[in-house]
Amino acid sequence: MSETNTFFDITLHYLAPVGAVMLLGLLGGKLAKFFKLPKVTGYLLTGTIIGPSVLGLISQETIENLSLLNDIALGLIMFAIGGVFEIHHIKTVGKKTLWLTIAQSLGAMLFVTIALIIVGVSFYPALLLGVIGIATAPAATLLVIREYESKGEFTDSLITIVAMSNIICILFFELFFSFGLLKDGVSWYYAILSPLYELGGSLVIGGAVGYLISIWEQKIDDQAEMLMIIVAGVMLVTGLAFTLNIQPLFATLVMGAVTTNLSLMHRLVYIEMRQIEQPLYIAFFVIAGASLHLDLLPTIGLAGIIYLIARVAGKISFIYLVSKWKNFSADTKNYLGLGMIVQAGVAIGLVNIVNEVDKEIGDFLTPIVLSTILIYETVGPPIIKFILFKSGDAKQ
Repeated sequence: MSETNTFFDITLHYLAPVGAVMLLGLLGGKLAKFFKLPKVTGYLLTGTIIGPSVLGLISQETIENLSLLNDIALGLIMFAIGGVFEIHHIKTVGKKTLWLTIAQSLGAMLFVTIALIIVGVSFYPALLLGVIGIATAPAATLLVIREYESKGEFTDSLITIVAMSNIICILFFELFFSFGLLKDGVSWYYAILSPLYELGGSLVIGGAVGYLISIWEQKIDDQAEMLMIIVAGVMLVTGLAFTLNIQPLFATLVMGAVTTNLSLMHRLVYIEMRQIEQPLYIAFFVIAGASLHLDLLPTIGLAGIIYLIARVAGKISFIYLVSKWKNFSADTKNYLGLGMIVQAGVAIGLVNIVNEVDKEIGDFLTPIVLSTILIYETVGPPIIKFILFKSGDAKQ
């Protein structure tokens, strides 16, 4: 848990890079705000600059050692997004967001898959890229929304669709990837049950812990204890999900949704929660920026360019068509698709799964997904800021 810095020829304790990551990220966020960019853009760019691809101030080993911070931060983000799924809210915007979620998911998958096949990519890897193209980045979206205090129907639809699209992406990936393994001797039962296991396991883990927390919260009036319960619950759910080989994103989202609907008490600590979350979020995005591989950009190739364009075109065009068909608002029709551009953690996680099972296909997918994520993560947050102000939901 230490890192050797060859410039100074000393060995740093692992906490030193953690502190440096947070402080430099904070400065990067302030610099981004000076240039009227979202703070999350500053965090990401700071990480890219100090990471292995540029200055090398933090190494790949350090990034891997800080994975615990990443897991906790992402769990807290998905827990917060789960709060959007309140029953009365879902009754109000449920059908609309369901239509739009299906639309942008199908748009991305079909556009990417068909476009890649046209340029000569085999069907199976093209389909996997199409499914991975469904994924969005809830973390960046949530932080931009919070920074500009964006509230309203457009904002609620945006964050709900972003969360739901990742669930669809994971389930579709489990289904198609499992069927793709049939040639390697995997049974039909496994192919069918794999996505059901992912969905059911997340519902059971997240639902059970969320239910227990909601009962516990009713019996305490100490905000510090309430904060501890939420953070510990997120860590428990994330750890159980990893143990059972389940993506923890959906499980922590379910935990947040269950807690929101069964307990009113935890809403009292949202402001205090943000004080705890902020350092973790800064570290999360700086590390995410440091993990981006600038050296992959020159290797993006024709398939990467097709993926980069087709994914965005599919999401925007299908949201536009469905909005026009269903007479949704002009803001939804014209701007919501742009909010689906950012992509990060889920896509990387799915590519890693492919690499573990099929190295040949993984070697094809990895540079495409990682190089395009670099672009999506850079341009995405400013675009989210733009559409939040255009919708009138952002306040500052």
